[in-house]
Amino acid sequence: MADRKKNRSPQKQPALSRRELVTRLSEAEENLRAIRSGEVDAIVVNRQGEEKVFTLRGADHTYRVFVERMNEGAAVLSSDHTVLHCNGRFARFLGARLQSVIGSSMLDLVWPDDHPKLDALLRRAARRNCRGEIRLQSRTGAPLSVHLSLNPLRLDSTRAVCLIASDLSETKRAEQELRASSEQLRNLTAHLQSVREEERARISREVHDELGQSLTAVKMDLAWLAGRLPQRDGPMLKRIRSTQQLADSIIRSIRRISTELRPAVLDLGLAAAVEWQVQEFEARSGIRCKVRLLTRQVVASNASTAMFRIFQETLTNVARHAKATRAEVVLQKQRDRLVLLIHDNGRGFDQADPSLSKSLGLLGMRERAAILGGRVSISSAPGKGTTVTASIPLPSPEESGPMPATT
Repeated sequence: MADRKKNRSPQKQPALSRRELVTRLSEAEENLRAIRSGEVDAIVVNRQGEEKVFTLRGADHTYRVFVERMNEGAAVLSSDHTVLHCNGRFARFLGARLQSVIGSSMLDLVWPDDHPKLDALLRRAARRNCRGEIRLQSRTGAPLSVHLSLNPLRLDSTRAVCLIASDLSETKRAEQELRASSEQLRNLTAHLQSVREEERARISREVHDELGQSLTAVKMDLAWLAGRLPQRDGPMLKRIRSTQQLADSIIRSIRRISTELRPAVLDLGLAAAVEWQVQEFEARSGIRCKVRLLTRQVVASNASTAMFRIFQETLTNVARHAKATRAEVVLQKQRDRLVLLIHDNGRGFDQADPSLSKSLGLLGMRERAAILGGRVSISSAPGKGTTVTASIPLPSPEESGPMPATT
């Protein structure tokens, strides 16, 4: 019986040295740290000569590696917006260590001005997927713009939010460069248009003054010759009268070309120029045009010229394409803007037509207005005519200077 009890008693294990105990304890602590941090998927236990594999609950190595190596930042937030987990990329967005980010409130990681925006996003994310743009508060000092994609998440019985953050700094930088490039291009366009208008005015004056005066002198000389020839010299008198008629025709052409280059009536203001252009349009096209000049606001020369060119281009389109019988023109002031509206009863067009985006005339109209801080809008539909509205901002009283004295 004693022998049987002796056989059942456990075998005596040799005593471990202090160094071996410390080594095993360190290994155990390292394994426990790896298990807690999710760095291992399973542990292998050697028991009585057999190896047994224990899979760790919730450890998914494939997805964890994927999240850690993705270019976007990822984080899981609790219902009170505490960071429960995040990947290294998210921590690098903040310029912080991973351990210092986990456990932080998401509100402390966002630029203060964006707190209301984040709060609204997180409230929506508790119910449904949503997206938005915010600025993270990086420890480098400058805000980092990111695009957030948020999704509701349930961890056991706990509600949480999963977010993916994409760095927008390169996109923002590209947008800024594009805006700067567009601004430079617009300034260049404005300069070129200004130079072109100045050249038009110069050529118009030279054509009108020099050629007009020279032809007038030719007419006077022809009249002098005709007065000194005897009446019996009929063929010669006939040739002189024919030359006089040709000179008259050339003078009319010079006046027309000079006016088309730059109408002198523009010096009297936009309202006068619009009124004159309508008369010319009716005479050439036969389309009746009603004009309502509700303001005679005086604007800068470049502004009145730009609006007049937009008006000319619009009337040209009406005459060429609209097949209209009537048109209406309204020049008015709306608050701090000068508005020019042109409506016709023509056939109209489909605004979804892709060819419209390639129309140089429409692009030119919009660019002229944009240079002045204005805009051109077009409303049309097949069979319902077309309405073109051009508007530019008016200068403030301080910018326009004192009003001239009246007598």
